[in-house]
Amino acid sequence: MDGMPSIPNFIAPEVLTNVGISLGGAALINGVFGKVWGIFNDFGFPILQVDSVAALEYQSNSDIAKYPVEKGAFASYNKVSMPSSCVVQFLKGSGGPLERGSVLTQIKLYEKSTIGFNIVSPEVVYLNYQITGFTYARTAQDGATMLTINVALEEVLEAKVDYSIEEVKNPSDANTVDGGAKESKPRTSILQDIFG
Repeated sequence: MDGMPSIPNFIAPEVLTNVGISLGGAALINGVFGKVWGIFNDFGFPILQVDSVAALEYQSNSDIAKYPVEKGAFASYNKVSMPSSCVVQFLKGSGGPLERGSVLTQIKLYEKSTIGFNIVSPEVVYLNYQITGFTYARTAQDGATMLTINVALEEVLEAKVDYSIEEVKNPSDANTVDGGAKESKPRTSILQDIFG
């Protein structure tokens, strides 16, 4: 197409789709609800009733596989994306001890579950994360009733499985599958193994 920048062929189409959804989702949410922060379920509802989001820290990295070659050198041969992680810091000071305790209980339940969540910031929406842990603290500077809660999340990278059916006319034409080493001697009872 004329006027469109060419996309290098080394960028996977899934990456472009995920980036497009993340940026487009953030733009749509900002247009409808204004600048929104937090952890949301798949239906767009916040999972925690807190006073505010104090911070969001995001980390993404990849690992490059290496193997040793001659004279102590190494060669790189593959790059693998690692699951990204995020820490969202919430503040909860309103409500009584029962309401603040309820928030902590909710986070603990979510940490034990396999429910997926989306992290929403004004710029980007991060999809398919699970809560892996949390910490909370009270400090003298913030007051005795103010909870500072750090919720750690990690991206769930789903494996794509390709099932295919192999159609052959003769059974001997089928691809061979390694079934592992086979033991040639017949199975004996445990007593015979022990006492000969």
